[in-house]
Amino acid sequence: MIYLIYHTVYGKFNIGNYLIYQFEEKMYKKLQSNLDQKMLDINIDLHSFYSNKEDYIDEITKQNNPNIQDGETILKLD
Repeated sequence: MIYLIYHTVYGKFNIGNYLIYQFEEKMYKKLQSNLDQKMLDINIDLHSFYSNKEDYIDEITKQNNPNIQDGETILKLD
């Protein structure tokens, strides 16, 4: 806070720049958390792929063939 007061009087750092800095920091943290989550998802997918887990193989099969297969039920949620 002392930094803000000092640079408001003597420097080029003003309230507008401070608010922009806070906004940029918040956006950076949000984007960083999204990136971390996506990296975690990719890591889980790669681990499942290398382990040949059935749920991952089933997911890939559904992505390649999105049509309904025998024995599947579609639930539509609104």
